[in-house]
Amino acid sequence: MKQIKTSTCFLVVISSLFLLSCNQPATTSEKSTVDTTAIAASKDSSSMPVYDPAMDPLAVGARMSKKLGDTLGVKMYEFTVQPGESWGLHTHPDHTVYMLQGGKMALYMREAGRQDTLTFPTGMALVSAPLTDSGKNIGNTTIKMLVTDIYRPRSK
Repeated sequence: MKQIKTSTCFLVVISSLFLLSCNQPATTSEKSTVDTTAIAASKDSSSMPVYDPAMDPLAVGARMSKKLGDTLGVKMYEFTVQPGESWGLHTHPDHTVYMLQGGKMALYMREAGRQDTLTFPTGMALVSAPLTDSGKNIGNTTIKMLVTDIYRPRSK
């Protein structure tokens, strides 16, 4: 009986402490009086890549692309390339790539000035700075990528 009373008292104390901690004011940025918008909306665009709609990946590879989202300066799309297909020269801002279905491709990167033969396994992910590229699926399997292009000002 004494053990039940002790356990009950312990449970009441823990519950009370939990409820008291839940009633404390929030310490997140929602209560902050500091305006951080100016940091995100920097007017310095000297190092931001120039956006050319004619070089947009969704325009150049429209037949192979399925746009999933385009909001707040972020474009997300699925890019599917059948064996033997190639895609033209296009420009990415900062971007990520996730290989939904890997494969072998010949990839030309203008900044490097060369073409490389690369094999990307399914599940591989990468993060890249802005670049201009083109390529061809030289493997026997369909390549499917999830690409996220992030259009934002870059710091110096």
